[in-house]
Amino acid sequence: MIKFNRITFLIFILTVFYFALVGRLFYLQVIKGEHYREISDRNYIKIFYSNPPRGKIYDRNGVLLAYDVPTYSLIAFPYIVKKNYSMQELKENLKNYLNIELDEKTLNIIEKNLYPSVVIKKDLTQKDIENFYNYNYLFNGFYLEVVPKRVYTEEANYLAHIIGYVGYPSERELKENPNLSPNILVGKAGVEKIYDSLLRGESGQKAVLVDAFGRQKKVLWEKDPRKGNDIYLTIDIRIQKIAFEAFSSSKHPSGAVVLVDPNTYEILASLSYPTYNLQKFYEGFSQEEWKELTENKYKPLMNKVFLGKYPPGSIYKPLVSIAALEEGAITPETRISSGPEFRIGKWVYRNWDKRGCGFINVSEALETSCDTFFYQVGLKLGVENIVKYSKLFGLGEKLNPDLEVKVATIPSKEWKRKVLKQKWFHGDTVNLSIGQGYITITPFDATKIVVPIANGGYVLKPHILKAYFDNKSQRLVHTNPEMIRKINIKKWNLDAVRYGMYLVVYGPSGTAKALKRVPVLNAGKTGTAQVYSYDTRKKRHHAWDFRDHAWFIDYAPYNKPKIAGVVFIEHGESGGKVAAPLMAYILKRIFKEKIIETE
Repeated sequence: MIKFNRITFLIFILTVFYFALVGRLFYLQVIKGEHYREISDRNYIKIFYSNPPRGKIYDRNGVLLAYDVPTYSLIAFPYIVKKNYSMQELKENLKNYLNIELDEKTLNIIEKNLYPSVVIKKDLTQKDIENFYNYNYLFNGFYLEVVPKRVYTEEANYLAHIIGYVGYPSERELKENPNLSPNILVGKAGVEKIYDSLLRGESGQKAVLVDAFGRQKKVLWEKDPRKGNDIYLTIDIRIQKIAFEAFSSSKHPSGAVVLVDPNTYEILASLSYPTYNLQKFYEGFSQEEWKELTENKYKPLMNKVFLGKYPPGSIYKPLVSIAALEEGAITPETRISSGPEFRIGKWVYRNWDKRGCGFINVSEALETSCDTFFYQVGLKLGVENIVKYSKLFGLGEKLNPDLEVKVATIPSKEWKRKVLKQKWFHGDTVNLSIGQGYITITPFDATKIVVPIANGGYVLKPHILKAYFDNKSQRLVHTNPEMIRKINIKKWNLDAVRYGMYLVVYGPSGTAKALKRVPVLNAGKTGTAQVYSYDTRKKRHHAWDFRDHAWFIDYAPYNKPKIAGVVFIEHGESGGKVAAPLMAYILKRIFKEKIIETE
């Protein structure tokens, strides 16, 4: 009896405890559930990203072009902000107390909680910081963060298109790279973009327990940021500045200059003109400033060196000469009667000089830039061989995949059939042989013509990165010249073309006598590329954008080349009268100022 009562009592106690526990759970989860959910929401872990300083950018001689300085940015946690404020209230508080107009993009990020954090304003002034601390009770979910600001030196503006600029990652970039923080600066153009992985470094991270007001309660773990690597470009800012001054002091509103070392294919100068202020891309343009840039017919935002495509005209003739000599269409001694015009059936192809050229060889044809000589040679050589040697020289090929470039369009029978749905005619070959017709190249492509002629037939990999300082190994890592292929050009054939380019400058009928002013012997080729027919230009009263393009390629010194390059003047009308004098000015200063030493 006693035993039975004890068991009954135990069952009774357990039953009471069970119902008490169930009741308590019901009270906590159902009756007080919302209350405790709010309490749990008040403390949670946030990951803070600290931006690493980007690596510095220097020219080849250590002249500083880009660096970082620390500044304050106002950052918001969309999740916390959204819980504390309506969007209207948020906009009013920011405007009334911090003088910040919230744009629609940032508002959308907060409203839809798209990212863990978002930049509200960068480069805060001392007054901005004081205002935030005075009214921080109105800005739950906001905090100040020290972030690097990208600064470009005055020298950097001489090569704005090469340096490029930075900005915050786009939605696409964030999706493609999950390790990116939306508040870190990434390269958007130029070497800032090309070598972003070297320059950016690694973000620091900090896991912090925060409350519902965004206040930090406890740091759980922390990883320091790693500074980006400093890089050294192949650019010589002295040469770059000379090229800029040559253009800016002339009357020509648009064009490009590229100068390289033909023995290594290091890019010494790369100017696209007109240019723009790099710092504005970080600080922001006014509507008027942006409209002026984007609607300017001279296209200051476009890197004409790598992205502008134009008919090359007569600077293509040295390449055609090499092809004709190597394929046996002519020899250095071959003389061809070259009159004022050349006929194919009813079609008439005229020489630029109405007097004709006489009975001349290839060197003399280059000296006088004789069209009717090359019409005949081009037909004998054939379009297939012209295309073959164009490809051997690297035209139509990205010799360095790092560089953001457009490749040349070298038309062929197959190209015309595929693109234009038309048959190839002899007239197309005639036009191609003098760099006209469907062919288009960039100013940088023009260096692919002159470099193998200057260095003895070597096609090299062009590069703009000379070295970088590896922070992990604490050593300077140099880039080395790379040969892509060797064009086997017979010495006597190469000599004939080189001599023809020498005569362009020093011959009695040369088209670039301005280059005689350069204190070292040099060799070049003029080019005047027709954009519209003569009749069309007359109807347009010779308006700027209907004029011919002006080209000049050159290398120096003649016997032991150390520099080669191109001057391109958009709608400059005459290679000999306009582009050649600009190259003369540039080379004269380079050698006179001993920037490049001669033996």
